Amino acid sequence: MPILMPVYDRPNYLQRVLDGLTKVDGINETVVIVSQDGAQSSVTSVLLSMSPHIRMLILPHTPPYFSLPRYVDNNEYATSANVKFLLEFAFEYMLADGAIVLESDLIPSVDFYRYHQWTYQNLLAVNNSKILSVHSFNIHSTNSSDPYTLFSRGFDSWGWSTARTRWLWLKTQWTKYNSWDSIVSRTAKRDGWLCMLPKLSRTRMIGLKGINVNVRKESEKRQFEEKMYMSDKRIEYNGKRPIIV
Repeated sequence: MPILMPVYDRPNYLQRVLDGLTKVDGINETVVIVSQDGAQSSVTSVLLSMSPHIRMLILPHTPPYFSLPRYVDNNEYATSANVKFLLEFAFEYMLADGAIVLESDLIPSVDFYRYHQWTYQNLLAVNNSKILSVHSFNIHSTNSSDPYTLFSRGFDSWGWSTARTRWLWLKTQWTKYNSWDSIVSRTAKRDGWLCMLPKLSRTRMIGLKGINVNVRKESEKRQFEEKMYMSDKRIEYNGKRPIIV
């Protein structure tokens, strides 16, 4: 399962995410595929300084209409197109069975990759499964949250995985002009798909200022940065089955 990372700007966030990736258990068993929108030199410099023990492929990506609409409309069409580009690369060119999307403002947990391997085998690769995607983030995660328990909720883009068998459906639902994750969430529910979230969070969202997120209150910042617990150690998955509640 490759890890797909759409990147545009904000090199300070990107550096923290890449530092987190170096600590991920099993990261040497996969490849991180980065799609860089534009050619911001500070972002390129951060990417090229990545630890050599992580296999990384950097793909250039030109936003739709050469990014001209961003000067008149503040939407996420560019990010949407970039994510779709990466998924097409993974499923249509690499022919990967599954793929993980990790945006460049999400710090992964130590067991991030093992968690997605485990849920792929037990939830996504199961015949006749109606699970569309497995997600990583839970703002209500605590140090007592069970690492094996998941529950169904709407689709979100804060670290998620899916299977190639779901790609034909996902691709037809995509839009590059609106909030793609909320559209997928709505159409997935309509078509009977499930999106599974963990009780124990496997990502920490640090991009507290952006297109869809703008956290100003100190209490809200503390919820993201301090109160929310993210898994910080290896977790044993052998012989374990997901608990769905």
